[in-house]
Amino acid sequence: MKIRTHLFMLTAGTIVPLVAFGVFAVLVLGERERETFRAGASARTLAVLTAVDAELRSSISTLEAIGASRALHAGDLRRFHDEVTRALASQPEWLSINLADADGRQLLNARVPFGEPLPPVVDGESLDRAARTGKPAIGIILIGTVTGRHEFSVRVPIRAAGGRLYVLSAVVSPAVMSAILAAQRLPGDWVGVVLDAQDRFVARTVGAERFLGQPASDSLRAALARAPEGWFHGTTVEGAAVYTPYTRSAFSGWSVALGIPEAVVGAAGRRTVALMSGVVAGIVAVAVLLGLLLVRRITQPIAALASAARALGAGDAPAVPGAASVAEIGALARALGDAAAAIREREDALRASDRAKDQFLAMLGHELRNPLGAIGSAAAIMEAAPDSVDVGRRARAVIGRQVTTLTRLVDDLLDVSRVTTGKVVLVRRPVDLGALVDRVVADWQAAGRCARHVVTVETFPVWVDGDPIRLEQIATNLLGNALKYTPDGGAVALHVTAHGEGALLEVADTGTGIPSEQLATIFELFVQGDRALDRAPGGLGVGLTLVKALVTMHGGTVEAFSDGPGRGARFAVRLPRIEPVAASPAATPAPARERRRVLVIEDGADAREMLRVALGLEGHEVHVASDGLEGVKAVEDLGPDVAVIDLGLPGVDGYEVARRIRSGRRRASIVLIALTGYGRPEDQRRAMEAGFDLHVTKPVAPDRLAEIIATAARR
Repeated sequence: MKIRTHLFMLTAGTIVPLVAFGVFAVLVLGERERETFRAGASARTLAVLTAVDAELRSSISTLEAIGASRALHAGDLRRFHDEVTRALASQPEWLSINLADADGRQLLNARVPFGEPLPPVVDGESLDRAARTGKPAIGIILIGTVTGRHEFSVRVPIRAAGGRLYVLSAVVSPAVMSAILAAQRLPGDWVGVVLDAQDRFVARTVGAERFLGQPASDSLRAALARAPEGWFHGTTVEGAAVYTPYTRSAFSGWSVALGIPEAVVGAAGRRTVALMSGVVAGIVAVAVLLGLLLVRRITQPIAALASAARALGAGDAPAVPGAASVAEIGALARALGDAAAAIREREDALRASDRAKDQFLAMLGHELRNPLGAIGSAAAIMEAAPDSVDVGRRARAVIGRQVTTLTRLVDDLLDVSRVTTGKVVLVRRPVDLGALVDRVVADWQAAGRCARHVVTVETFPVWVDGDPIRLEQIATNLLGNALKYTPDGGAVALHVTAHGEGALLEVADTGTGIPSEQLATIFELFVQGDRALDRAPGGLGVGLTLVKALVTMHGGTVEAFSDGPGRGARFAVRLPRIEPVAASPAATPAPARERRRVLVIEDGADAREMLRVALGLEGHEVHVASDGLEGVKAVEDLGPDVAVIDLGLPGVDGYEVARRIRSGRRRASIVLIALTGYGRPEDQRRAMEAGFDLHVTKPVAPDRLAEIIATAARR
């Protein structure tokens, strides 16, 4: 064959993989551009909905403040009419304020002189809902009988003195929602809309007056019926083809959607495709030309570029050729190098974000544990020195419950961090799963946490090889989850039995249930079931994630079952079963605690005082210091048996205090205990290296700290 044929064959053999790579890059980058645009538009929709909900919540707060009127609670409606008339003047977007009884009969209206006949209430459904549920309700867009204008109502139930129920309503102009849309400064060819709970227009950036109060387009209403949020291709009410991100509020039932022209959505992707297509076409042309000129001058740079492309695809740093005889190939080499640098920067950013998350969790645990130390100490002191005043007893109970709740919150957050980074180590031993579940339920019942539900327990002795603390955490999270999602008066049942070769723990409830589409994701991090409006917020969506992770570490499985919303849920944990183990002999009673001289070095005044009083009640001689330098001097002057030192001291931190004490004349005779909110393994290692004998993580109950001091002092 002729050299021309060889050159064409060589060129074709070189170009084909390069063109394939270019086509693949075009498709990937084009799709990425479209996904980025879609994510940004959806985030913008959520931002608008957040502003809408914030405005509605603000109206509710204002109504609740008005409803606290003494005139209303005294039944003086004439004076209350004067008050709401003045309040209306301070709310420019409110068209009226009215008051109705629980039967829907309007008692007064700020726009109608007191005593004159009042028209019937419009939008009776939202008024009835507020009266029936005892919760605020948001009405729909309609034309008011008093104002004669489009309006919607924000309603708040008010329980007056004597038990009478009123419904106080603000009649709001939809102009407030139009202002929220205008503040977003949407592009002129986009259509932003706010819809009420019946999918009717409350505000619209285009043709607002024309479509106010009318139903949204068929495609948007159909999408809202399918899912509370999403993205679809449809048409506006004018018939224009658009892509639409939308989301519906769980709080108000209202929705926000954006209509984005097709050309806008496809523009970014088309630009990328055109650019990459041009680059590929240029490469092909240059390659053909170089193939016709000289084999050697084309094979070497093409081979180098192919190697760089493969390295880039594999995630490695490409070896970009330095000098190239063809300028276009050199430009492509630089482009590949820039792309590799950009990819490395994104990967570094992701790793930094992950590190920031772990640091945030650690700092959150530290910031929450500091006040918990003072609260827990105060609760224990109040128990040790009982107050005869009933209010004091209730306060102690509240403090105790909050300490327990916040501690569980912190522990769950830290456990998630440990589980996701593989730092949890199980301390296994034979455990009777049935007895463990009995203890968990008994503790919760003794604390009154099951008082509002019917809790039944049926357990049989079933032994597993596991970590008792982590197994108790599994049972506690499942029980707490069942109680949280079961209304008052509902039933929760726990069952432990042998099942085949394994042990089965089941927790079933009659609560809100789980939608079928959530069963597959319910164990993912930060995923929570839907909440009804009458449920208090709580939890971080990490409990079930921890359950699954801990069950998996024990070699077991966990599944969730539900027949749907409102029909309860059941969680089944299966663990490997072992042969029963004989009961261990009774533990030897702990020796009586001896009186010690204790020095507390703590910069927090409340925590320092609570520790001083708590340890004093345990019979110890307690001295305190508020900073590190004062603490070092107190050690030399007093010669204490034990020093309890906060690590986060101002000026000289706790680590330096320990080092100075160990270098002094009393270095061998004193026990040093680090008391801190930092509980990571590296924190413990650093404390031991500084000279501490023990590392104790906040919060710690006073009796537990006294036990630690007694044990450490006997060493």
